[in-house]
Amino acid sequence: MCRSAVLIVLFMLIAIPYGCGSAIAAPSTSAQDSLRFTRLSVKDPGINNIEAVSILIPAGWKAEGGMQWFPDYSILANLLMRISDPQTGAAIEFLPIQNFTWLTQMVVQMQPGTNYLGNILWQPIADVSQFIQIFYMPKTLRHLQGARVVARDDLPKLAAEVARSFGGQSTVKSARIRYEYQLGGRPWEESVYCTLVYTNWKMGTFWSVHSAYSFRAPKGQLDRLTPLMNTTVSSARLSPEWYGGYMYVQKLFQDRMNQSIKNAAAISATITRNSEEIRRMFSESYRQRTESQDRISRSYSEYIRGVETYRNPYEDRPIQLPSGYNGVWVNRFGEYLLSNQSGFNPNESSTTEWRRMERKP
Repeated sequence: MCRSAVLIVLFMLIAIPYGCGSAIAAPSTSAQDSLRFTRLSVKDPGINNIEAVSILIPAGWKAEGGMQWFPDYSILANLLMRISDPQTGAAIEFLPIQNFTWLTQMVVQMQPGTNYLGNILWQPIADVSQFIQIFYMPKTLRHLQGARVVARDDLPKLAAEVARSFGGQSTVKSARIRYEYQLGGRPWEESVYCTLVYTNWKMGTFWSVHSAYSFRAPKGQLDRLTPLMNTTVSSARLSPEWYGGYMYVQKLFQDRMNQSIKNAAAISATITRNSEEIRRMFSESYRQRTESQDRISRSYSEYIRGVETYRNPYEDRPIQLPSGYNGVWVNRFGEYLLSNQSGFNPNESSTTEWRRMERKP
């Protein structure tokens, strides 16, 4: 059960405005022939304001939210963030994730929703759309109350890859649910992506939200924007420093050191004093987590039309970007530039080095 709790936090996280985009200006190109992504650095005030996660966002889009801690729950931190286009209202939203437990035999009867050893006591929900309705629509996605489900797509390849990351001992369900609704006097579309993991053990079932997020846009625009939104979600990367700090606090939780967890100032000071040792302690776990995330992202991208995989020459890792562009460049600040302009070379009008990227076969 501990292994599952550790793995589940590692793909997605939470929200409130602590991020700041790269300030490097990209060369100007024709708006309809080019696309630019900037690197958003999300800081965590809970761990000395270090970078917790970096994300690529379309230039001009705005981010609201950040990293939020939940010291009484086994998934201690969530990335609760909305990234939106001020012009159209289209948005990407990272949804809260948490662990659940269901006990087949309770010594003392407890009400559903009780915090049991850091997990929410709730009978497993096997249907993804039902889970969204019960746990997200009352609060986070309240605008979907009364929305019409227009499509449901199971994502078996993604589920298989997530199951692989759990050693094949868990059942995984992954689905994309498409909704239509009215908001502000106009029609909208929204796709909610959710992956649930179930692990049986001798006392019941441990289950959890592995990842959950939504893409929304005015009706008629969502399919066109989905590849762009996918780039943002698949590019999310935890920093090794923050990961080490999180895993340190996770260990305190597992050791039942609840008082230490609640003393945020003491935790912050301890992590500062021992940051390098903590980073080394969890470096192998971080590497395995990153490789697993890359595999999961590639599996997910198979379901998204209009996406191609490139390799970042600065970081030597794959990145999924919208297709349909003849030239794709990246700079050392983590900005990406996609263009169809004939003969365009960003290095001719910029003091920043841009390296051309090649598609992966």
